[in-house]
Amino acid sequence: MSWLCPERRRDYLQRHAPGIRLLSRGSPRSEVHALLDTGALDIAVGCFDFDLERHCGVQLYDQSLACCFNPDLVDSDSPLTVERYLALPHVLMTLKDDIQRCLSEALTEIGEELNVVLAASDFLTALAAAAAAPVLATLPSQIAHQHAAHFGLTLRPVPLDLRIPAVSMVWSARNDRDPASVWLRDTVATILSNDARARP
Repeated sequence: MSWLCPERRRDYLQRHAPGIRLLSRGSPRSEVHALLDTGALDIAVGCFDFDLERHCGVQLYDQSLACCFNPDLVDSDSPLTVERYLALPHVLMTLKDDIQRCLSEALTEIGEELNVVLAASDFLTALAAAAAAPVLATLPSQIAHQHAAHFGLTLRPVPLDLRIPAVSMVWSARNDRDPASVWLRDTVATILSNDARARP
């Protein structure tokens, strides 16, 4: 739930489950299924695959990417062409292999790669780096639209036709009918759905 607008998330939970306590954590994509198997995670939201034997899942929404930069350090008057986008240094948000892997796989399909100078473990670090250096930060559009302005960054669409995996929610098949798990999944899906509709 770390990508949700914090104010919107708190408001919903305070109205519908005022006594609940949730722990949100970042987990590498390669470890998520094992964490679900052991019960360390109840659900996971992100670019995750799921199979029908051990894990259940549902696609929540399609996602896109946007890039942002400091207009004082990167010329904002020049068009952000494909050639310029690929030539500029980049900052990506990654949990070892999550967003960076999704973007890398999409670029591999079209035979291109980025000059990545920093892979940050959270979006705040990526945005702070873009504010301080002449780099492009490529992030999920939802995060970029919500937070880039707070860092004085200019937003641009990624000038490539990239196929980015949809955001899904996955959980262990053994909890599929557990009432508490069903409630949690329905609540997270509702918040994400409302948040997605509020995106620019």
